[in-house]
Amino acid sequence: MRQGSDSEKSRQSPHGQAPASHAAQPADSSPRKSGGLTSWRSAHRSRNHDSAHAEDLMAHDSRVIDHPMIAPGPAPLITDQAALDRLIGELRSAGSFAYDTEFIGELTYHPLLCVIQVATTENVMLIDPMAGLDLRQFWELLADESVEKVVHAGEQDVEPVARQLGGGRGARNVVDTQIAAGFAGLAYPVALSKLVLEHFGVKLGKGLTFTHWDQRPLSPVQLRYAADDVRYLPALWDALRQRVESLGHKEWAIAECREMCDPAQFGFNPDTYYHRVRGAATLSSAGMAVLRELTIWRNAAAREANVPPRALVKDDILIDMARSPIKQIEKLDRVRGLPRPVENEHGQAIVDATQRALASPMAQRPAPRAPEVSPTERFRADSLFAAAGALCAARSVDAGLATSRQEIGEFLRHVTSQDPQAHAALEQLHVMRGWRREALGVPLLNFVRGETAHANLQFIWRDGRLQSPA
Repeated sequence: MRQGSDSEKSRQSPHGQAPASHAAQPADSSPRKSGGLTSWRSAHRSRNHDSAHAEDLMAHDSRVIDHPMIAPGPAPLITDQAALDRLIGELRSAGSFAYDTEFIGELTYHPLLCVIQVATTENVMLIDPMAGLDLRQFWELLADESVEKVVHAGEQDVEPVARQLGGGRGARNVVDTQIAAGFAGLAYPVALSKLVLEHFGVKLGKGLTFTHWDQRPLSPVQLRYAADDVRYLPALWDALRQRVESLGHKEWAIAECREMCDPAQFGFNPDTYYHRVRGAATLSSAGMAVLRELTIWRNAAAREANVPPRALVKDDILIDMARSPIKQIEKLDRVRGLPRPVENEHGQAIVDATQRALASPMAQRPAPRAPEVSPTERFRADSLFAAAGALCAARSVDAGLATSRQEIGEFLRHVTSQDPQAHAALEQLHVMRGWRREALGVPLLNFVRGETAHANLQFIWRDGRLQSPA
């Protein structure tokens, strides 16, 4: 899948733990109820499906270039267990293979896995997880440290491994070409099609991210798209690896890929998920406590109904109920946009969650939002973010991979604070941990503090890019 899906994931999955079965969800595992958001996304998928097939991806370059690391030919679709078992053995023997998935995320709590794509330098193969195959050994292969897996923007592709295997296990020895590009002096994030065009001169089509991957038989257009999502990855990783190694960034890239696969980031975490609801930062401490309880309720209810949480109740409705808490079930009809079936079936649970949050001790409530920054503070943070971007550019690391404008604002606030707790808070920032600490955190800290060796940032333009003279 070349672009992000419509499922409820963004570098952290909000969903729950693994189901008992290791097979893919069957085609009839549809939600018992669907909301307006689900209906809109389904309609959008249908429109995209029809449009792509009508055009037949005319912009797509159907040729496969002659390259020793790019597998030629069509990709067979595996639908029987014996063929899958043979393929797993071949992939293990190869020692490295490309991996991708196609799924539908707007219908069910866990995305419905529809197609699995794999490729070595010799062959491209497709697996039909909707054919009743036992995928346990395939998930085990993805968790095997001795076999390298190559993905692109693969967080959503490695999530099922942790969910299916459970026990804190997940995908291992995974390299992500999107992440590698960010350490190779290229943009991050970057579409696979752009990297393939730049490195191999092949123009892939606009893509079929939104199409009916659950329908059988798959069309020739779908099969071609699915195959090309993995066909070029072995050669692309080989090219990017050379650039990353020449810059001395391979350890950083591998560390970032390892973090992407960490099973701890998948699943619903009640202590962190509510922070990712858009608008949470505008709430008071009490409002955030209510929001936390409401997201816990929504996740459980969505799991029970087998629908995506946001399809059950949208985020903006949760924010409204957190900002103006509903303490009596009779007042739920005042909540604009709350689906009537949800109100009827879950009204008491919503009120109970709200009352539970409001009754919680102040010490147990989330910390209140940071005070709004002044224009002067915002300018200082923007200036430091510009310096951070220059530092990253000089190291051929994309700043978007290393930090964010919001985090740099927090960084500056903690560095200049007189609060005794500020140092501990500073050390908890993402930019002060792992490879980011070495690449950006410590140099930026020394720069802000005006330490002699780092009081000035100096850069030169050499070999067509910004570099540090050191």
